[in-house]
Amino acid sequence: MITRGVIERTFQFKCGNNLGTCFAIDVDNKQYLCTAKHCLAEFNGRTIELLHQNTWKKLEVKLVGYGSKEADIGVLSTTIQLSPYLPLIPDFNDIVFGQDVYFLGFPFGIRINVGEINRHYPLPFVKKAIISAIEFEEPQALLLDGHNNAGFSGGPVVFQKQLRNEFYVASIVSGYRSEPEPIFDRNENETSLRYHANTGIILSYSIDYALDVIRNNPIGFKIPE
Repeated sequence: MITRGVIERTFQFKCGNNLGTCFAIDVDNKQYLCTAKHCLAEFNGRTIELLHQNTWKKLEVKLVGYGSKEADIGVLSTTIQLSPYLPLIPDFNDIVFGQDVYFLGFPFGIRINVGEINRHYPLPFVKKAIISAIEFEEPQALLLDGHNNAGFSGGPVVFQKQLRNEFYVASIVSGYRSEPEPIFDRNENETSLRYHANTGIILSYSIDYALDVIRNNPIGFKIPE
């Protein structure tokens, strides 16, 4: 079962015309927001918008940096603490080939409001996948077998280690692999038209790229003692 430590750290956000997902992690007693780099394509250098109390609210942020080696990762710092003290540990280690993972986000901008249960933030969708492949060469990534949708970009991929109940975040959702497939007419004759079919292969980049960005520019919000 997904814990509050994951749910309460996952947010729906808007950057320009781009809708996506971001999530908070704590590193060295400072808090940061992680997302996919392509979700920040229209970043103005000053603010993003978070959905809170069913309203888009501006949030002052600073760019900490972008992932290296073509990793689709962006990290921001804020001027306030967004998430409570419940843990979500960033860790790409100890993942097991073929194990179950979960990814969270807001497909197609859909939002589920649950009021005070989630501090008036919308409840993210939770989807399940398995680790189909692990790319250890640069850029390091997890390839998942699951069904991703637009809007999950930037969301956390979380897993549990054996004999431990807490969740760890291993990677950040970038997108899914699509392939052109033919469209048939009513007589089942193939036409020249094509559509991009979702293959069920999800690409997510290692959280280590976010940690590298943070260590090179540790300007996150200082969490009160």
